[in-house]
Amino acid sequence: MILIGNDWRKYDLKSSNSNYDLKFTKNIYNGNICLDTGSIEGSSSLYPRSIQIIESGGLILQSKQKDSKKIWNNLEKKILFNSISDGINLINKYLDNTKKSNDMINNINKNFQFAKKNIEKNLNKIFK
Repeated sequence: MILIGNDWRKYDLKSSNSNYDLKFTKNIYNGNICLDTGSIEGSSSLYPRSIQIIESGGLILQSKQKDSKKIWNNLEKKILFNSISDGINLINKYLDNTKKSNDMINNINKNFQFAKKNIEKNLNKIFK
């Protein structure tokens, strides 16, 4: 497990220095299991970090948010957790099976395959 960010040190956890380089971030997310405990701005599944994990090809395991069911659809039970023990179980499930992990990354990508078209449709409605 790699912790990145100076803030972890206040909890007496060893971590690498904060790094805001986009190339570094995309590289570290790609193909890895990425634990996402949510945004500090609110209870939303999609926000800059979670989107970056998905776009970079990372396997996002996320704490349940208000909009989880709507955003994740049938993936909800496969990548979301409500407690530390649920989160640990999910991590172990994917750590022990690389194929399952890669399949889930593909399923997450499929879940958002039409996102760009939906955004374009909504923008067209606004500007017409």
